[in-house]
Parts: sequence; structure tokens; C-alpha cells
Amino acid sequence: MKSPDMYFGGITIVCGIFGTLAGGYVLDKINSTISNAFKLLSATTLLGAAFCFAAFCFKNLYVFVALFSVGELLVFATQGPVNYVCLHCVKPSMRPLSMAMSTVAIHILGDVPSSPLVGILQDHIHNWRKTTLILTSILFLAAGIWFIGIFLHSVDRFNEDDDEHPVMIIDKANITPLLEEKIEERTKSSDEP
Repeated sequence: MKSPDMYFGGITIVCGIFGTLAGGYVLDKINSTISNAFKLLSATTLLGAAFCFAAFCFKNLYVFVALFSVGELLVFATQGPVNYVCLHCVKPSMRPLSMAMSTVAIHILGDVPSSPLVGILQDHIHNWRKTTLILTSILFLAAGIWFIGIFLHSVDRFNEDDDEHPVMIIDKANITPLLEEKIEERTKSSDEP
């Protein structure tokens, strides 16, 4: 492969865009519920893991790229359902915190430790094919965890009234923009003797 960065970067960009959109679209089509989101998460993660695992088993570049692309597309399809679960399992006032915790967890448990762990594993194994197969196997565990979510009692709290933090409606007709207010104050203070 002459420019692997271009291959992997291109595959990731295209699959990331289309996979994310496809995951949300499919969830809308199968009736958006928390249980259905977990079903979709489990299925796409399992199939994505299978395609990625198979890709790393082949030495033919074209077979690898085809299988890896499908696998990555399926793994990216989890984005929509994950966000759906994060937004619908909490009260409306807790949505920003829920999304923030999800993002932080993804980075702390995924992005941050993955590079050093891959390096440590590769230092012990000295075989990139085996290293990638072991790491891809983690997706099978993730699919199992998503599958358990199907059977958990879940209440969709998306449309609940949030009595603790009511939304205040402000009449904007009588409000002076902050910038104009400061200009008026300066003008008044400079006009005074």
C-alpha cells in the first residue's frame, strides 16, 4: 500500500458520514424506542466486528478494504442510537449532562488509553495482524453489552415535564441587547458634568 494514511483516512471519513446518517435513519424507520436503539446497537456492533475481524484475516488488499469499509460503516452506525439512548433515558434538564458524560466517557475509556494499549500489546506480540484481531475482538464484547440493554427496564423520559427546572419564557420585546446597554451607560456617564 503506497499511502495507507490516505486509504484509512478516506475510508473513515466516508464511512463515518454515511454510517452515522444510516444509523439514525434506520432507528427512525424501526420505530425509535430505547429498546430498539439497543437492538440496533447490538446488531450493528456485532456485524461491524465480524466484518472488521474478517478484514484483518485477509492478505489481499482489495478484500481487506471492502470488508473493513463495511465493518467501519456498521460501527459508525452506532452513533445515532447511542445519542438517542443518552437523550431519552434522562429528564429533559439532564440532557446536556448526559451528552457531556457520554462524550467524556468515550474519550477517557476509548481515545486516551487505546494508543498506549495498542503499543504495549504490539510490543509483546510483535505481530500486527494478531494485535488488530485481538483489538477487534473487543467489539464482540461491546455487542454483548448492548444486547443486555435490550432486556433492561427502560423508561423514555424525553417528553417528561421537568418540574425541578422549568423553562422560563422571556418576552424579548422589552429587552435591550447587552452591547447596546453598555453603550447607553457610557453615553449617559460622559454626558453628566
